[in-house]
Order: sequence, then C-alpha cells, then structure tokens
Amino acid sequence: MTRYGHFGIAVAAAVGIVTSSHAQERFDYQVREDMFRAFAGNAAALKSAMATIEEKLRNHPDHAEALVWRGAARSWMAGRALEAGDTAGAKAMAAEGRVDMDRAFALEPNNIGVLVPRAAVLLAVARNQPDATRRQELAGHAADNFEAALALRRNAFDHLGQHNRGEYLSGLAESWALAGKEGTAERYLRRILAELPNSVYAERAAAKLANWADRRPLNCQSCH
Repeated sequence: MTRYGHFGIAVAAAVGIVTSSHAQERFDYQVREDMFRAFAGNAAALKSAMATIEEKLRNHPDHAEALVWRGAARSWMAGRALEAGDTAGAKAMAAEGRVDMDRAFALEPNNIGVLVPRAAVLLAVARNQPDATRRQELAGHAADNFEAALALRRNAFDHLGQHNRGEYLSGLAESWALAGKEGTAERYLRRILAELPNSVYAERAAAKLANWADRRPLNCQSCH
C-alpha cells in the first residue's frame, strides 16, 4: 500500500471515533462510505463524494463538516498528485485542502465532527513531511485538535469501546511524539498500556516506548 493509501485508512479510523454527541445531523454519514472507497483508489466514489460535498456547500457555504471533508479529500488528492510527479499541482491542492480544514475549524472549533477528521489529516500529512520543523508544526496542530476532541468526550470516555479509546490515545501519543513532545507522548503511551492491556494498541505503544525511532503509525490498529 502507498503512503497515501495509509492516509485514507487513518482518516477512516478517525471517523470511527466521531460520536453523535453534537446536535446537528452528522454529515459524514452522507459521504464516508464513498470517501473510504475513494481513498482506496475508486475514482467513481471520489466523484460521488465530492458531488455530495459541493452540493451541501452550495446551499450552506459555512457547513463546517462539509468543509473539513472537502479538505480531507483535497489533501488526499494532493498526495496522489505528488506520487504522480505533479509537484505544482500537489502543492496547490494541499493548500486548498488546508484552507478548507482551517475554515471549518474556525467556524466550529468545538465540533468533534470537525476536530477529529482535521486532526487525522494533519497527523497523516505530518508523517510524510520530510522537513522537521514543518512536521512538528503539523503534528502539534493535530495534537491540539485531538486534545480538544478528547476533552469534549472526557465524561463518556471510560464508556467508549476499545477501538475508540485506542484511536484517541494513540492519535494523541503519535501526534505529540512527531511534534517533539516525547514527555507528553509518553504519558499517553503509558495510559494505553494501563487502560488497554493485551491490545494491538498496547503492543504498538510498548514498541514505541522501547524505540522512539520507530515511526510506524500508532493509530488505526483495529479497523482493518
């Protein structure tokens, strides 16, 4: 699988931890199945998902969840363009994707349906960023979004399933590690060991603690 195939899986995993706690109807229900197929390389599914997103934005230009999904799609398309050798096209598409996601966050900074997809995309992009300073910046923004989402779920967190808790905690651990905050990352890794023993998340957390140079993804360990 290419690195941008892993990007799609990472976003898919993140959407699994978005809850219906926010009042408005979840927009991801309308696009996620098409989007996941698109991330796997299905061009028709991508066209369908983008058509749904664009229709929503025509009627509701400030629909934050539609914006964050368009940003995720554009970020993925930027990766595909880069793999195809279109550096200029990739740079332009990545910029458009970031504008969408940042606008969504500005509109609804306390919406889990915005925070988690944005965090997942930023983390996936950070993993593939060769420039250390830029990698730390992107990962730091991802960590901040994961932290905000976790705070919103704090009262219900202990009642979530293993997958949801594992995705939150591993997303935080990896984001903080890539951001250069190993102390904060370690606290989440040890929390995974304590709260999710004998799980795939605990296995990866232990491997990371044993070798900080291990750059394998920590999240999306139980969705595929």
